[in-house]
Formats: sequence, structure tokens, C-alpha cells
Amino acid sequence: MLSGLSGTQRYALFVLVVVVVVVVYLFVSGGLEDLTGGGDDDQQAAAQLSQEQALIPDAVILGESARVGAVEVTIQRITFPDQIRAEGLWRSPAERFAAVQLTMTNRSNQAIELPLHGLQLVTVDGRAYLADAALSLGAARVAEVTAYAPPLILQPQLTITVVAVYDIPIDASGLQLRVQGGWTDFALFE
Repeated sequence: MLSGLSGTQRYALFVLVVVVVVVVYLFVSGGLEDLTGGGDDDQQAAAQLSQEQALIPDAVILGESARVGAVEVTIQRITFPDQIRAEGLWRSPAERFAAVQLTMTNRSNQAIELPLHGLQLVTVDGRAYLADAALSLGAARVAEVTAYAPPLILQPQLTITVVAVYDIPIDASGLQLRVQGGWTDFALFE
């Protein structure tokens, strides 16, 4: 049968067979839905909702305290300043500053060093931001508290009030503070 076909016809038949095999593979593997924009929108919405709720169940309400390992943490407030004076200059955010003021009490009998990545501001979609030490220092001077600028050592039974400043995008929503790094992850506010 193939012997009666010209070279061009054989090539066209080969391309047709390859296309049919690829389409059948995509259909069987579910990849065709991605190409055509199909799929179950309810499943996608449910997956997004469960991802958003992943941070919320353990959230502690603003002003309440929670133990994270040996440290008791209380979020006092969150503000969104337009500018912060840091290193002698007024600095503006790339998009928006978030300044988190919190108290931390070491409930153990030994000093605890706060790790560099210990306080992360996390959004509903899972983006995590680290505190800026220079901005935190500038905001701390205004609030007359300690800046969150590791290494910061908590002595036994000592309570300190710190401020951590983050430069975050405007679209960052569902903000929670996650305390981690040698401790357990724990969301402290929405």
C-alpha cells in the first residue's frame, strides 16, 4: 500500500499519524484541557480556596498572645506608613510599607536568639516577605521600641516590644505574620 505513494504523500501520512498520536496522548493525559482552556473551574476554585484557608485556621486575633516554642508573641498593631526615616534619609516604599509592632516574651530559663528569617509577612497566596533591618530600625526609633534586626537575643523572662517593617506589593492581601526559624511556623494575624 505504501509502495504506491510518492515521497510527499508518505511524509504527509507520517505527519498525520504523529498528530493523531499526540492528540490521543493529550486527551488521555488531560493535557488537552489545558490547551483548550477547558477543565473543571469548580475544582480550580476549590483548590485556590483551600490554599487561601491554609494560613487562616491557626491565626491568632490581633492583640491576643500565642506561644511559639518558648516565646510568647502578641501582635500589637500593623500600620502602613507612607515613608520611614532610615539611615538618615526618608525612604518611600517600592509599593507599600507594612510595619508590624509586637511584643515577645522569653518564657524559658535560657536566652534565645531570634533568627534572621524568624518573622515573615505572608500573604494568602503564599508569598513571604522578610523584614528590612534598616527600615525596622528607623520605625523603631519613632515608636521608641526595639527594631527587629537580628541577631536579637531574648533573655530569660524578658519582654520586649519590637517593630518589623516590610516593603510589600500593593496587591498583597490576607497578611499574616509567621514566626519560624528554630521555632514552629505559626500565623499570628490576618
